[in-house]
Amino acid sequence: MSRFTVPAVLSILFVLMGLAFIPQAGIQNDEALFASGIYEQSGIAQVVKIGGHRIPFMLINYLGALKSWVYAPIFRFWHPSPASTRVPVILFGAVTIWLFWRLLSRLFGTKTALLGAILLAFDPLFLLTTTFDWGPVVFQHLLLVAAILCLVRFHQEDQTRYLAAGFFLLGMGMWDKALFAWVLSGISIAALIVFPKELWKHFNLHHLAVAFLAFGIGALPLIAFNIQFPLETFRANTAFDTGDVIGKARLMRATLNGSALFDYIPRDDPGGNPRAPQNWIEKSSLWVSEKTGGRRLNFFDWTLAAAFLLTPWLWFTSDRRPLAWALLAMLIAFAQMLFTKDAGGSVHHTILLWPLPTFFVALALRRIPGSAIVVAIVALSSFLVTNEYLAQLVRNGPSLIWTDAIYSLSDCLNRVKPKAIYIDDWGIFDNLRMLNRGKLPLLVGSFPLSKPELDSDEQRAVMERIAQQGSVFVGHPDGQEFYKGVNVKLRAMAEGAGYRQEIIAQILDRNGRTAFEVIRFQRVN
Repeated sequence: MSRFTVPAVLSILFVLMGLAFIPQAGIQNDEALFASGIYEQSGIAQVVKIGGHRIPFMLINYLGALKSWVYAPIFRFWHPSPASTRVPVILFGAVTIWLFWRLLSRLFGTKTALLGAILLAFDPLFLLTTTFDWGPVVFQHLLLVAAILCLVRFHQEDQTRYLAAGFFLLGMGMWDKALFAWVLSGISIAALIVFPKELWKHFNLHHLAVAFLAFGIGALPLIAFNIQFPLETFRANTAFDTGDVIGKARLMRATLNGSALFDYIPRDDPGGNPRAPQNWIEKSSLWVSEKTGGRRLNFFDWTLAAAFLLTPWLWFTSDRRPLAWALLAMLIAFAQMLFTKDAGGSVHHTILLWPLPTFFVALALRRIPGSAIVVAIVALSSFLVTNEYLAQLVRNGPSLIWTDAIYSLSDCLNRVKPKAIYIDDWGIFDNLRMLNRGKLPLLVGSFPLSKPELDSDEQRAVMERIAQQGSVFVGHPDGQEFYKGVNVKLRAMAEGAGYRQEIIAQILDRNGRTAFEVIRFQRVN
């Protein structure tokens, strides 16, 4: 058997599991955010004009346009859809698993690589955050693992090209999303503490210049943005806060055991109208869920705890320093999540630590008799959790934020052909823009309606929208708005000016629940 057979099989299994989820949820707003750098580039943080072309560099002050650059040619030949949006990131996730295997194999041998790659490939939240990539996190994982692999090869082979490649990839990670700084600082500080002699061996002006230059080129768009807007990324996103430390710690536990996304992507109940399975994959998922009791927790959190308890015994082996490096890197990165204001409280933040926990567990278990059995049990429990996510999506449908009704809404708006579409609530704008390649006349309607009070100028602006011929308003039903009260406020203003609301369409999800309303206003004679 070829040494590449196992990682290839695991990567293929990962892809197949990801493919099963593609049609189960609608395109989420943040999942489609990268399309703002492809279609209608107004409103993004930084665009540079080159040869008459507008090139996006930064979408938000902490989010780069790397994903927009990758998807622009994809969407040129493959119309934006659930498949064209999700298949590429699933493949990138499979490449991450392959590279993780290569990293562990190079450092510790085939057995450790096998343990780590199995744990990562079957991790339910690594799979779901990759498939739906609303963080976004896929390039964060890929660039991190690829960079560490390059730097390990530089250390082992002393070839400067690997040093340059490693730091270039780390720079790209920072450009892709500045929160990469959490893990980058973690692995860097941990390396300085644990491997000072190895680092000093390579320390000279030539290597230092190569590393700084390569990193700078990789992070150039981010650096240019923070020169144009002095340190805007860091000034706007680095406030200290201790208000939700316990909640963030609980979320990390839920990320480790795979339960954190229940009732976020799939609903916990079908709303009185459970959907029947449509094909053999859906039927199999529901059958497994029924036979296994609908498992919602895996054993990875307990396995990580056990690996930590093993460290005193492993301290007297050659694994002492790699274990210390991985543990320190995780703690340093997680500490920043714990104490950064408005960060670290969502799964797309906690998952950024991956695959460091997997690295630590695989390394700690490799000397333990029966480690293969332990990993097989953890992988099986993880697979059952993944299956439960799929079963709940099949039966209960996705939550409002992931509703499949977004596709029917898109079709409805294309039939109505309004002159202006005011989006009055969060979660509807970027996904509609992407699905229609920027061709719908979408306008932000949530501002100023989402404000507690509107001044006279803001009220006038809203009234102009209401009076505009050919305009429609799109939002969620009463009581389901993300910006609470926007519907009541809009109706009250319209009725006060002599207009009545007319519902053009109520858009249902596949379980028969109303997800969106398309309305317009008519003057009362």
